Formats: sequence, C-alpha cells, structure tokens
Amino acid sequence: MTPRELNNYPRKDTLYVWTASASEIVASALHDNCKVVLVGERTFGKGLIQSVFELHDGSGIVITVGKYMTPNHKDINGNGIEPDYNRLPDFNEARGYLSRCGIKELS
Repeated sequence: MTPRELNNYPRKDTLYVWTASASEIVASALHDNCKVVLVGERTFGKGLIQSVFELHDGSGIVITVGKYMTPNHKDINGNGIEPDYNRLPDFNEARGYLSRCGIKELS
C-alpha cells in the first residue's frame, strides 16, 4: 500500500506499521490502549534510551540508560511490535479485533 492509498483509506483507527524508535513507542501506546489496529510489518525493535556524553579529549561515548516498555509491559527492543494484520482489514474484522477492548461501536 502506498502512502497515498493509506491517506485515502477511510479507517482512522488503523495504523500502518513499518517503523522504528519513537514511532514504535507511539504505535504500541495507541495499540495497547485499544485506540488502533496495527497493520503492516513487524517494527524494527529499537526501544533503548541512550545518552551521549562528551569526554575531556573531545570524543564521546554513548551509554544506554534505559529501555522503553509498552503499556502492556512488553519489551520491544530487538523484538519489535507484531502487527495485528499484514494487510488492511475490512470493517468487520477491525471491529471484531477491537471488541476485545470492550469497544462496542465503531463509526
């Protein structure tokens, strides 16, 4: 699916996933809070928080200081996020999937 086709897709509670880093965090937060159905490919799996420190000689060092976890406490680093569908679901499929969250009606 091209970006243009995706923009014209009428479903706005479907998020196309083929991404890394900060956008993975957003996708997982929306998904785990039952706001979107994820469509596409497994994400890259970059969930580390890193800081760069300058050393006295002008060089630098990158140190991992943390990692992101999804709202459902899944570690995405190295694993990525598996989409719900690898192709766009029809309305009834998406509605059925989101019903697991207790959502009764989609418009």
